[in-house]
This record gives sequence, C-alpha cells and structure tokens, in this order.
Amino acid sequence: MLDMSFINHLKRRHQKYVAALFAVALTSGAIASEAVVGRESNATIRARVVELVNDARAKGRKCGPERFTAAPALDVSQELNEAATDHARDMVRKKFFEHRGSDGSQPRDRVHHAGYESRLTGENIALGPESAEEVVAGWLASPGHCSNIMDSRFHDIGVGLATGRKRGQIYWVQDFGAPASAKRASTK
Repeated sequence: MLDMSFINHLKRRHQKYVAALFAVALTSGAIASEAVVGRESNATIRARVVELVNDARAKGRKCGPERFTAAPALDVSQELNEAATDHARDMVRKKFFEHRGSDGSQPRDRVHHAGYESRLTGENIALGPESAEEVVAGWLASPGHCSNIMDSRFHDIGVGLATGRKRGQIYWVQDFGAPASAKRASTK
C-alpha cells in the first residue's frame, strides 16, 4: 500500500512525474491480471474466457440491433472443450481460418464427434487476440458473436486455443451447446 503522506510530499515537488508513476503502477497491475497467451496455462486462459463470458451473460446487453436480457451462466463441457481445441489446432496445422473444418466438418459435426449430444450448437472463432480479455471484448463488440454469447438457449461452453509459429497466430474457438436431453449435460 502506498503511504499517502509520501505521495502528497512528492506530488507537491514533482507533480507530473508522480502522476505518470501512479498511472504506470495502476496499469501494470491491470495488465498483470490479464490471462495472456504464453504467460498463463491454456487451462487458466480457458477458465478466464468462461468467467468473462458468464460475467457478460449476467447483464442484459445489446448485440447489434438485438437486445438480450441477462442469461444463466454457462457450464463448462469437456466435450465442447475438446471440439473447440481440436478445431483451433486444425486451423493452425492447415493454415486456414473459418468455421468449416479442413475435413469439411461443421461445428455441430465436431461437437457430436467429441461426444456432446446437442440439439443446438454455436461457435465463435477469432484469430490474433493475445489475452482472454481481448478475445472476449472482440466477440462482444461483434453482433453475431455477441448473440452467441448471450443466447439463453445455450447451457454449456467449451473453449480452445492454439498458437502458430508466428507472432499473432493465436486461434481461438468457443463452442456453445444445448444438450439434446432436457437435463443439462455438462461435465465440469
């Protein structure tokens, strides 16, 4: 904790330097709390994405022209994590970026192949963001991606990421599912 009398003393003597130092101290704390690829484990980053998505779902929001009320938190599904991770790795290996897999598969096919029985599937992908915070902010700023995040019909989520060899080649996949059975089928 900073001693305020010391800060006030410095402030009188070096006002602009203290302001800059204080701003750096505040900023460096915020940066250190981000879940950054390469600095944190993929499990930590995936958990942070889920946390940020559930924080967004807890509040109503507008995604483009569509308004959404608050939605229940999503449960993590290991099957959806597997489908998302496999697709992210496929995009890295085959050097492409799209929802259709290199084998022609669609999100619902990959989710089913991973063992998740879904009545509804959604997917968000991103290329380049370096932190969980950055990728979720980008998805929330995009009407279609935001709609997937806010869709209350989804019950479960899986997150995958994979990195290529060059800087900025970070592939993100977020799969959403509503289980085929009435019972919520999540595997935490």
